[in-house]
Amino acid sequence: MMLPLSVGIHTLLLGVACVAEGDPVLGIPAQLQGRRGDIIRELGPLLSKDATIVLPLSSEAEPLLIRAATPRISPDYKAIVEVATEQDVQQTIKYANLHKTPFLAVSGGHGWPTTLNGVKAGIQINMRKMNHTTLKRDGRSASIGAGALQHEVIAALFSHGKRAVTGLCECVSAIGPLLGGGHSMIQWRYGFAADNLVSARVVLADGRAVDVAADKNSDLFWGLRGAGHNFGIVTSFVVKAYDAGDTWTLITLTFTQDKLEVFFETWNMLEKAHPDRGMLVVIGIMARNDDIDPENPVINLQLIYEGRNDAADLYAAAFRKLEPKADSTLQEISWGDLFTAGGFGLTGPICRKNQNILGYPNSLDKWDVDAMRAAFGIFSDLTSEELFKTSAMLLESYGQQGARAVPEGSNAVAPEERRRHLLTSPILWWMGDDAAARKRAEDYGAGIQAAVRKGAGSAEPHAYVNYATGCEDFGEVYGREAPRRSKLKALKAKWDPQGQFGFYMPIE
Repeated sequence: MMLPLSVGIHTLLLGVACVAEGDPVLGIPAQLQGRRGDIIRELGPLLSKDATIVLPLSSEAEPLLIRAATPRISPDYKAIVEVATEQDVQQTIKYANLHKTPFLAVSGGHGWPTTLNGVKAGIQINMRKMNHTTLKRDGRSASIGAGALQHEVIAALFSHGKRAVTGLCECVSAIGPLLGGGHSMIQWRYGFAADNLVSARVVLADGRAVDVAADKNSDLFWGLRGAGHNFGIVTSFVVKAYDAGDTWTLITLTFTQDKLEVFFETWNMLEKAHPDRGMLVVIGIMARNDDIDPENPVINLQLIYEGRNDAADLYAAAFRKLEPKADSTLQEISWGDLFTAGGFGLTGPICRKNQNILGYPNSLDKWDVDAMRAAFGIFSDLTSEELFKTSAMLLESYGQQGARAVPEGSNAVAPEERRRHLLTSPILWWMGDDAAARKRAEDYGAGIQAAVRKGAGSAEPHAYVNYATGCEDFGEVYGREAPRRSKLKALKAKWDPQGQFGFYMPIE
């Protein structure tokens, strides 16, 4: 009955829940209220026949505890409840409330904010059995279970010639990236994943389940799209569906570090000249490749585009003038195969498990060449150590038109995320739980982030919430305008008055 765990880039929704001693809890038999007994004996009879309770020291627990960010991020559980229905989620939350036990809802386990370590002797609510993707009859929307990972959603919809706006890596959950905004391969046309949410079912901190949509609990609907980790557990949701579109082309160019300055100057020039570049995704990845340069990281560039794209031809020609050390092209890639071809599939390096992950993100509107050289130097020093050699530094641009077409303030996605179309972050990977190694990674990561921010001048720093480390302040991830802050805090007070959902980038 155990499902194998597939790692996803984001945790769903999570929280600590408490009730006053002696308060009645709906759904828990009166004779069990107030007792601190065996969770299997007490909670088990209240769950559906397909639900499972697993204790963390059992052999069955091991695949359910593997995280992508382990052991640096290691929530502590006294039990794992594999829920199979919405009612299972409700009963588990009520049980946790009764026993004053924190809980964390997990779909894949790839979330890396340090705030997740606040879970102590908690209950993992494992969502993976709540996994379905159903295309609606009109073909314009799809219903998805909260346990579905993106590769499952992509495959299910593509089998019908359809697609939805999902995150970037096949191993993450479908709902997780959406709750924080959700950059996408197709955002130039359709906006963020959050912009494509039609409705959701949400279980609140008191165990009630509510419908959420533009015309049902509309204030919560606003908050779910961009700050959704703070209000409840999504059990199922409906998103817009689109035709799968044309085939894609992937051009990969590799440059040595001596081309760094001209590389970023060329990128800036192209973005300024072609702000409306169509369905062209531009991704850079700094990483070690000893076959090309045994002394320094190299800069890999991916130009990924759908159909015929004149801007893509201009981008490719401009970068090829810089004389890359390697140049390859894949053509006629279907939407269903695109993520594997691009290195974002289940077997790609970004989906590795059971390692430490540390990121220090920045969102920018242009590359500062001197700042990127300084950041590269710090990254090069760190990755010269064998322990950190597989780390990478991301440089991402997914297109501006679709995200900016959605009015700022129409949902909780931070305005800065729509205005600043460049994302960069070191993604530091290493094995083990040595405190000195962790401190070294933290120092280097913070140094890289500071170097990039120095180049941003007077602009207030912004970090994409789905890449955040857990150390950022409210304005840095959720937006700095006072009315926005007040609105989010008012929503928190209304829908989670005791602050029970607070382990993933909490609103404080």
